[in-house]
Amino acid sequence: SNIEPLSKNINSKMHEANAAFTKDGKTMYFTRNNYLNGKKGKDAKKINHLKIYKAELVNNEWTNITELPFNNVNYSVEHPTLNSAENKLYFASDMPGSIGSFDLFEVAIHKDGSYGTPKNLGPKINTIYREQFPFISKNNTLYFSSDRPLGYGGLDIFKSNLVNNKFTTPINLGSPINSNLDDFSFIINDKNKGYFSSNRNGGIGDDDIY
Repeated sequence: SNIEPLSKNINSKMHEANAAFTKDGKTMYFTRNNYLNGKKGKDAKKINHLKIYKAELVNNEWTNITELPFNNVNYSVEHPTLNSAENKLYFASDMPGSIGSFDLFEVAIHKDGSYGTPKNLGPKINTIYREQFPFISKNNTLYFSSDRPLGYGGLDIFKSNLVNNKFTTPINLGSPINSNLDDFSFIINDKNKGYFSSNRNGGIGDDDIY
């Protein structure tokens, strides 16, 4: 109830999505088109890609909006999610060296606020198809969506567990979570209740929350 948009510092005339918050609620990572301080960036083909931005909550106002250093005008960096220790950020990108159209990556967040070098999660997680919308749970289960073959159709939601610093072979969450259309942006809250988006038949609009 009482749904309100965030301030215009966060919400612009462009696309904002997939926000991730630190536990203290004072730092937010979010996806936005390449747009900051009223300036829109495009690559040589005039394509406006997506970037991840960081914002800080100061005196109850979201401010100090900066882009992460591994963004690039020539490709998209999107869909941030923080691990429970808040020292790793997982995201999707089509940056050079990707296996498919979009891959999942991780990057270290150092104590001084700087970042490491983004690391591709490798062929066990990523395929020649599309992997996007990662979410890492408090017990280090990685949920993401992929349109790889042998699924139910469109984007399906998968999960992989982090064991001894390595992700296990992803498992399709199956029906009724996955449908013959797109199922994505899966998250789990602290009470083990999951939410996701889907454009399956029977919804109210295009992409609905379930």
